[in-house]
Amino acid sequence: MSGKAGPAMAEKPIDLDLRKLRYFVAVAERRHFGQAAIALHVTQPALSRQVRQLEHELRVELFTRSTRDVALTPAGEQFLRDAKALLAASEAAQERARRIGTGDNALIVGFMLGTDVGLALNAFSARFPRVSIELVRLRWWSQARALLDGSVDVGFVRPPLETEGIDLLPLYLEHIAAVLPVDHPRAQDAKVALAALTDEPVLEYAEATEAWSAVWNADPRPDGTRPGHGPAFHDMEELLGYVRGGRGMAFVPSSVAAAFPRSDIAYVPVADAAPGQVSLAWNAARPSHLVTSFVETVHAAARVRGTA
Repeated sequence: MSGKAGPAMAEKPIDLDLRKLRYFVAVAERRHFGQAAIALHVTQPALSRQVRQLEHELRVELFTRSTRDVALTPAGEQFLRDAKALLAASEAAQERARRIGTGDNALIVGFMLGTDVGLALNAFSARFPRVSIELVRLRWWSQARALLDGSVDVGFVRPPLETEGIDLLPLYLEHIAAVLPVDHPRAQDAKVALAALTDEPVLEYAEATEAWSAVWNADPRPDGTRPGHGPAFHDMEELLGYVRGGRGMAFVPSSVAAAFPRSDIAYVPVADAAPGQVSLAWNAARPSHLVTSFVETVHAAARVRGTA
């Protein structure tokens, strides 16, 4: 089996088996067939056969295998991202069908860490007390995908994000803080300029788009210089661990800084960093009465608050 599909086969679509996708994702996330088989409650030989059959259907190797470990090929890395999105879309479609079929009045609202959702949720619930609201945490790498695949109906997001097919309502701006170890020379400053942080490597938002990294890492700086790159992090726990360990600094919204007070970490407002934007987002191709009503309610609440 080669790593590249032939031209004729590449043009011919195949019907993907969702069970095989789940098997592949289980192995890809654990990098171990035995552990994945236990989690899936199947035998390891059966799991191996299903993954091999998937590779045969795709005509590409998804894993490199040795006697000790399993690793994803470049094609496997890409297919993992796509497979997870397909599975999420399938689950969301089933959930939407169940909700409509049972007449369930429910709205799934996504939110980024630190976004102010309380006023909007209370205002909406006052208008529609019979509608249940489910909150789902969004990440910077998945906020657009969650809206497009239907995992959430509407979301409080932080642009930039891929906006094709997504409508945005800007809500409010947030100040940006530099995350520094408490013994950093600038840790006790009331404010800090980007120029004072020139020599500091900046931690990377893992799996972020180039546009996201440019905005949230202040890259490039106002004078055109580019910051050095530190390790990539997936959540605040990883970010704080790297900062405490002296591996780099990071930039976060002030609301996120307020949610993670620590005696060994300093959050210093950045005087010349562009503020971050918080917006309400929804799938333009999937309108519904509840989504429209939620958007109208949030917009009205934001006008009263003076933020939109």
